[in-house]
Amino acid sequence: MKRNEEQYLECWLKNSNRKPLIIRGARQTGKSTLVRLFAKNARLELIELNFEENYRYKEIFSSNDVKTIIQSLEIHLNIRIDCNRSLLFLDEIQAHPEAITTLRYFYEKLPELAVVAAGSLLEFVLEEHSFSMPVGRIEYLFMGPMTFEEYLNANEGEKLVRFLKEYSLKEAIPESIHKIAMDHLRIYFLIGGMPEVIKTFIESGSLLEADKIKYSILNTFRDDFAKYKGQQVLANLQEVFDRLGSIVGKKIMYKSLLSEEKSYKVEKILKLFENARLLYRAYHSSANGLPLKAEINRKKAKGIFLDIGLYLSINGLSLASLRIDKNLFFSNRGELAEQFIGQHLLYCRPKFMRPEVYHWSREKSQSNAEIDYLFQFNNQVLPIEVKSGKTGTLKSLHLFMEQKTLKQAVRFSTNKPIVEKVAPSLSKSDYGYDLITLPLYLVEETERLLNLKGPVDW
Repeated sequence: MKRNEEQYLECWLKNSNRKPLIIRGARQTGKSTLVRLFAKNARLELIELNFEENYRYKEIFSSNDVKTIIQSLEIHLNIRIDCNRSLLFLDEIQAHPEAITTLRYFYEKLPELAVVAAGSLLEFVLEEHSFSMPVGRIEYLFMGPMTFEEYLNANEGEKLVRFLKEYSLKEAIPESIHKIAMDHLRIYFLIGGMPEVIKTFIESGSLLEADKIKYSILNTFRDDFAKYKGQQVLANLQEVFDRLGSIVGKKIMYKSLLSEEKSYKVEKILKLFENARLLYRAYHSSANGLPLKAEINRKKAKGIFLDIGLYLSINGLSLASLRIDKNLFFSNRGELAEQFIGQHLLYCRPKFMRPEVYHWSREKSQSNAEIDYLFQFNNQVLPIEVKSGKTGTLKSLHLFMEQKTLKQAVRFSTNKPIVEKVAPSLSKSDYGYDLITLPLYLVEETERLLNLKGPVDW
């Protein structure tokens, strides 16, 4: 199975002006495995250095002389390094942040050598170091959990993926295929997209075994906090982390996360989690034009957790109870649907771009309105509503569309696709718009189905 990130690496390797690449992502999202598989498929000799496991690598990278570094590695590893046929992989680079500085010199002095670095919770370390990042001399690849379609490919669902990728809104989805897709979606909701969890579930067929891995991953995150922060702030970090599940799809209230601390301290913790890819914030945007980030309000945001499967575990929800009633599962778990759509929208962007998604809301007495997500596809703003079941009112969407005079909106639900023209609701308006209802499992095909996809440019 090939992940989207491997396709990005293939293009990166062929670039005549490539720069050292830093893969950004939370622990257990498959960064190291990705690099190993890529090196194997590209027939490159992999030189993997793990800075957490071997202290000698820190000594070797104490110099910025890349030729000396290569010479030292050859002697230490007893190998000959062919810079034109090798891939140097600096794993867990956060254990020796000074090595990040050397990436600049690999780019300037040894550009023929492909260099990739990866690290988890980098910002936990970097905020305490004064060295400057090699700006303009490195590239980023942002990596999240496996998507629903990647899960299908891993779980013998290649034919279904092909159907989804070739599907057109002019066609009807057969009821049998719709039910199969929804059954797969329900499993993905339960286990999520963390590679080890998916691997365990596929090999064992057991939700219980998959659940064990999810809790192990959450405990790994907590262990990382202890490594990189002193005991004085560790308790606060862990307390906020344990409450991150409570802000999915809801406005983030600092007091509900850490009631005894001042807002700026809670904000600092949230920023750490955000930079470490454990949390994403969908900030409010007025959405009067592009780019959406130009009109954001950083005091108004709602949360998206790293992964839907981990979201269930951090909230202590039992997989055994959730799997009992299929209809109840989807209709009463609106936050799950919003988490699912949110984490997929974040990684619809090109892999070198920081994942971002926004929302819109209006708070008035007895007249609140909210659009679940706003997403920028190319040069268009796409409002997105998420309904966990088959029904739901769209008053907020109607209001927003007429105010902003946009042409298209999307509603995700458990329904099969529907395309309809929505007539104006305001008495003095003659403005209508197209509402495209898509089943949740088609989220990765949104750009293509709505003809919003621009030229492919990794």
